[in-house]
Amino acid sequence: MRTQLLAVVVIPIVTALVLGGLRVGSAVHKARDIDKARQLVRVVDKGATLVQEIEDERDLTAVHVAAGRTGNTSRIDTQRSKTDSALARVRGEAARVHRRTNSVLGTQLAVLDALGPKVASLRHSVAGATMRWPTVVDAYTVLLTELTDALDLLAPGIAGQALFMRAGTLETFAQATEKASQQRALLGGALADGHFDSNEAQSLTLAGRRQQALIDQFLSGAPAAQRQFYERTLTGRDVDRADTFQKQALALQGTRRPNLDADVWFDTMTSKLDLMRRVEQRLVGSVEDESSREQRQAEHSLFTASLVELLILLLVIGVTHVLVQSIVGPLHTLRASTRDIAQRRLPEVVRLLREVGGTQLKPIEVESTAVDSTDEIGNVARAFDDVHRDSVRLAFEQAHLRGRINTMFVNLSQRSQSLVERQLELIDHLENGEQDPDLLASLFKLDHLATRLRRNGENLLVLAGGKAGRRWSAPVRLVDVLRAAIGEIEQYQRVQLRGLVTADVDGRAVNDIVHLIAELLENATTFSSPDTEVRVTCRLLSGGGAKVEIQDNGICMSAEDLVEANERLLNPPVVDVAVARRMGMFVVGRLSGRHDIRVQLRSSSPHGITAVVMLPQQLVREHEDHMDPPGLSARYNPEGRLTGWRNYDTAEQPDERAPSRRAHRNRRPGISPANSE
Repeated sequence: MRTQLLAVVVIPIVTALVLGGLRVGSAVHKARDIDKARQLVRVVDKGATLVQEIEDERDLTAVHVAAGRTGNTSRIDTQRSKTDSALARVRGEAARVHRRTNSVLGTQLAVLDALGPKVASLRHSVAGATMRWPTVVDAYTVLLTELTDALDLLAPGIAGQALFMRAGTLETFAQATEKASQQRALLGGALADGHFDSNEAQSLTLAGRRQQALIDQFLSGAPAAQRQFYERTLTGRDVDRADTFQKQALALQGTRRPNLDADVWFDTMTSKLDLMRRVEQRLVGSVEDESSREQRQAEHSLFTASLVELLILLLVIGVTHVLVQSIVGPLHTLRASTRDIAQRRLPEVVRLLREVGGTQLKPIEVESTAVDSTDEIGNVARAFDDVHRDSVRLAFEQAHLRGRINTMFVNLSQRSQSLVERQLELIDHLENGEQDPDLLASLFKLDHLATRLRRNGENLLVLAGGKAGRRWSAPVRLVDVLRAAIGEIEQYQRVQLRGLVTADVDGRAVNDIVHLIAELLENATTFSSPDTEVRVTCRLLSGGGAKVEIQDNGICMSAEDLVEANERLLNPPVVDVAVARRMGMFVVGRLSGRHDIRVQLRSSSPHGITAVVMLPQQLVREHEDHMDPPGLSARYNPEGRLTGWRNYDTAEQPDERAPSRRAHRNRRPGISPANSE
């Protein structure tokens, strides 16, 4: 039942796990994307710094080349060192991202790794005397364009709409800053060269227009806070001077030597670029802040999803456990109670009713099962309680019925015993007055039939669980007990008594032992050929007690029948129809159980059955001298068979042709009426 219930709840548990796993997996995937975006933001940040350093290197180099490559180069050397440091930082960040991303993005990041050799090659070319300053500007601009394009390609890999928009705003403003730097290089180179032709003026004008278009695009798409910061930052005397200086230069285009100082322009434009780069750094910082915020949100979302999934799983498991226990617990209790009822309580009640008898017991109260719920399991428990009560009631009624039947058997037996005793007294009276040997023999046969009838009446008492009223207070010789048992069967002539021993039997068990041996002898003579003998042997045991064996040469029994018969002898069943068919074995089992006598059937060689009767030590003792019944003395033939009684008081002797009835009535051989109770 537990397995079936678990199988039922496994489906919602698995469903909850799958759905929760998908949610947690989505949160993990989002957290990974945010982490990758944060790494790309760091690359863009370092890349923006590198762009600024290369711009400064370009502009300084262009002015130096335009001035004829004369003058102090320490400023250029310092700037190149800054460029190399920024390039190293960009390559380091790109290398870390490259190990955690896909192949397409890795290809884009590889451009940053290859930027170092290109910068070195460009510097070597600039060192040559043939490259003019416009070419230097163009070469550096191409390198910057390649760098900015590589940085721009990283923007699609940045997850999050807000972060992507901030990165786009940064990209726009960075391009505007690059155009301002180009203006510084173009005009600075022209002023240092001392010649400002129309081509240079056109390039300067296009750069300014492009810068203004990018600034307008930035202002239209940037958040209000960033626009306000731009407007507050990009103002002042240096900004105005740079614009004025540029207008003056454009007005002097075509002149041989413009009357403007290159260093003043460069410094003024540098001040303006510093302000623009301050805004750019603010934009970079906003992108980093946004990436940090999204990363925290992703981590919080992952933690929340994991916690919710864990709580849901624990809740499902807890509810499942409670539900399963609410069903399985009462079922276990019900199963334990039903097993206890079926295996202990009900058999104990039945056994008690069999042993004590239903007529001597009050109605038995049935204890209910421990399940007191009102659900279906409780209804099953109540139904089983009803079945238990009905079973006990039926057993009680059957016990009452058996008690009434036993009482009826006892009454019938007592009545038949009374009639048999009256019949025996009448036969005794007739024998005492009869002298005709033939008629006396007939009276003996009638006496013998009455004796057998009395034993059958005693069988009713045994079936009813009663005991015979005749008992003996004094011990009786074992030989006389065996001879009395022989005298109670029809074919007593076929029984051979051997191995006579000198031992006495406790008088209280004499009547039951005679009855037990007689039943075994009856079976032996009945189920064997009339021309065969039944041998009865007896011997004392060294540990105490006696062993009596009754062997016939009749019909054998199979091993299964022997096992069943011995089991019936050891544990007599309840009186039923089967007992009626095998009443002799049932009587033997009941009688042996009264005195702890062990009876066992065995196969004889070559055929037949041997009944072994083990008399316990408390029933058999050493022989003690005692007198024969007053006025009587048993007579035996040379083979040890009882042939009659001699009455010394009357000096009369019964006919030798038939044993006297006194061998088959209440006064058994060696038993005196004076010894009876």
